[in-house]
Amino acid sequence: MADKSAAKKTEKQPAKRRVEFSNPFILKTVLLSTTPAQLVYDTAFDECAVSMRNLSSVLPTLVKNQSDMMAVNGAVDHLINNALADIRKENARIKKIADDNGIEMGKLNYTNTVQVQAKLTCNKAGQYLQIIFEIDELICLVHSAWFAGFIADDAKSSLERLWRRKSIGVAAEIKNITNRAFRAHEKKAGPEVDDAPPGDPLVGNADAAVAAKPKRTKKAVAAESSAAQSAEAATA
Repeated sequence: MADKSAAKKTEKQPAKRRVEFSNPFILKTVLLSTTPAQLVYDTAFDECAVSMRNLSSVLPTLVKNQSDMMAVNGAVDHLINNALADIRKENARIKKIADDNGIEMGKLNYTNTVQVQAKLTCNKAGQYLQIIFEIDELICLVHSAWFAGFIADDAKSSLERLWRRKSIGVAAEIKNITNRAFRAHEKKAGPEVDDAPPGDPLVGNADAAVAAKPKRTKKAVAAESSAAQSAEAATA
């Protein structure tokens, strides 16, 4: 009798279904003309987009303290806004000097333009894509000035390296902020994960130091997230 009762009870239990989480995204097509901008996209965009989605969609489900979230988002916004401001300032500087010296900046053709289809999983990923797009426009302006004889050969190469490294550096810092934010959450979570090493910064100081790759908590696994890898050094 007991076996029959257990069998009937088992039959009544509905089968558990595994449903993969469905994340929204949009595709944005961007034409990149210059090699530095193409290198930034290939090197940094995908990993940076993952870090930004983790900050936008995963971390808020784990961290309930709004001031902590504001500090993290503020650090990322500061990086993006400063990068865009620096690019636009340099763009205006080159244009002004060219205008003052009567140099006409022409539209150039490129041998290997690339049309990329970027997968944007959150608003911040679109902001980093904007950095890449504006870097491309800036390098086009540098090349125009070089053709006009306004910029020397060595200066042209230096500017290409400088802005490529700066753009990749922004992505590296964003990944660092992501790692530190998840690390700080795990430190506060306590027994679910190993203790964080001494001196590991809190979320509120997320723009202050470099942290290792965070381990995933049980809650993070349930949310199907993982923190991004520690940032790689910007390529030479």
